[in-house]
Amino acid sequence: MRSIPSRLSWLARGAGAAAMLIALHGAAVADGVVKLGILDDLTGPYSLASGIGTVEAVKLAIQDYGGKALGKPVEVVVATDQNKPDIAVAVVREWLDRDNVTAVIGLPNSASALAVSKVVQDADSVALVTASATSDLTGKGCTPNTTHWFMDTYASAKSLTNGLMSQGLKSWFFITVDYNFGLTLQAEASRMITAQGGTVAGSAKHPLGETDFSSALLTAQASKAQVIAMANAAADLDNGIKSSREFHLEQGGQHVAAFFLNISDIVSVGQKELQGAIGVAAVYPGLNPATLTLSHRIADRLPSRSPPTAQNLTAYEAAFHYLQAVDAAGTTEGKAVMAKIKSIPVNDPITRNGSIREDGRFMRDVTVFRVKAPSESKDPFDFLEPVRVIPASDAFRPLSEGGCPFVR
Repeated sequence: MRSIPSRLSWLARGAGAAAMLIALHGAAVADGVVKLGILDDLTGPYSLASGIGTVEAVKLAIQDYGGKALGKPVEVVVATDQNKPDIAVAVVREWLDRDNVTAVIGLPNSASALAVSKVVQDADSVALVTASATSDLTGKGCTPNTTHWFMDTYASAKSLTNGLMSQGLKSWFFITVDYNFGLTLQAEASRMITAQGGTVAGSAKHPLGETDFSSALLTAQASKAQVIAMANAAADLDNGIKSSREFHLEQGGQHVAAFFLNISDIVSVGQKELQGAIGVAAVYPGLNPATLTLSHRIADRLPSRSPPTAQNLTAYEAAFHYLQAVDAAGTTEGKAVMAKIKSIPVNDPITRNGSIREDGRFMRDVTVFRVKAPSESKDPFDFLEPVRVIPASDAFRPLSEGGCPFVR
């Protein structure tokens, strides 16, 4: 595919959110054509996991697709929601009402993702959630206009709890970020633990963006639980793991486990420090040779040249598939595009013949992994060793159990 130059200009957008207009081909696009709005965390606790990496991944997907849909250039608008649902809603409403944005992508904050999904449904647009994990997006909060591409709390909870429970680790304590994502993750994991005869010794909640985990870790240590489960992600997870090293928990027979251990966490905390850690992922740079090549291409676009995260790689897939669906539908009208999104197989450098379920869930296998020792890595982005691959049908919540309002 041909290379596409880009021009960046920062604009002030609604609710005090910073916004960036990226006009591909260096020209404005007429109203009514494809315009992707990336709503993400650009400076906060989720910025390393998604942020600018997601922006560059989407731009690369557009470039690889050919830079056009419906025969005209594609335009991208980027804004931050500051991890506040009210700001997310204000930005998206302005995008849809004034700027003719046809799809919203990114959304790492679960509360923002749920709120934006409703706005998008009312406008008959499309939401491509590539960074939020709450399973409510395909449950009580699902809409016909939303697709959930990132691994969700149900799949992560099931994969990790089953793996550790099978090793005889029956008692659990949760350190949980105090909003929808963490609370949903803890609730789903707790149900799975007790259903298998395990116990939940307690939990400690913390706000998004926490830096001091000493009190929570002291409480977890005192509980004597075999597993201290981190029901958080990104910067919160990094800070929690780093703090846990000071308490020497494993010497007391306790194991720190993370439901959403990401590539950015390994880079932040250190591969040597995390070697041997167990986690779960649906996509990662070393998943296959094509994904590794794509990962280096995305990294080459980043100032840090850091390996892309699962959120970044997922955003590439969602953007590419969306453009395919728009061309297949012959329109940007939400209902028609969503029908094509769900009927066309997902084919890209990461996935072959993937599918989007009726409730919007992107179905893909989930890998239980072990973090390699540095000496085992064969590439700078080769961090993970697969332990077990769980088929998508076993990893994700059955359609009949989600409670999605529009699914019969």
